[in-house]
Amino acid sequence: MTSNEQDTQPNSRARLIEAAIHCFSEKGFDATGIREIAQRAQANSALVQYHFGGKEGLYTAALTFLFERKPLALAPPPGTDTPGAREVAVQSLRDLLLHLLQELLQCNDSSALERAALLLITREMQNARSQALPLLMAHIRPYADHMEACLRVLRPDLDDEHRLDMSLSVFGPIFHLHTALPLVRAMRGDPGFPQDLERLADHFTSFSLRGIGAATPNLGV
Repeated sequence: MTSNEQDTQPNSRARLIEAAIHCFSEKGFDATGIREIAQRAQANSALVQYHFGGKEGLYTAALTFLFERKPLALAPPPGTDTPGAREVAVQSLRDLLLHLLQELLQCNDSSALERAALLLITREMQNARSQALPLLMAHIRPYADHMEACLRVLRPDLDDEHRLDMSLSVFGPIFHLHTALPLVRAMRGDPGFPQDLERLADHFTSFSLRGIGAATPNLGV
């Protein structure tokens, strides 16, 4: 490698990761070639091997970059024996749902890289490759653990299997809204929907509490 290439290694590595996110999100892993990524990054294709050890390593680096950007930073609710635990758990559930709405819906109207990043993550969630599965599981584990902590307070009577069923029921509508957002906007006649994610978070929280059998009049939901 020439001295000029060595001087630009950090920059070329970042460009290759960004180009890989775009290419993999558009065509998937198998249909994307190293040369295509390098051309998009305006970099020598040999740098893929140099920086990442090949296409698989670049794919892993791209996912790692995406997953490490915005970690979930919400405090879980307290245990059931803590005073006011139920009210805190409701707020904690709403915080989690609002975070998901912000991640999944705001990206639709942000930069091209953000949209590509979300599409790539969605692609992996729908058809996870075995090599990327540990990374994906590490990314979604904090969300699942936070939801489980909320459910342990809100529905302490549930066993592990039924808590998982409830988690899927709560997460499901938000992921459906994300994947069907263009259709939902067309149905509503509102190309800017949703403008108010706080209101939407209130709706999903209220809907979820009723769905899991945890709504009570004194909670105002």
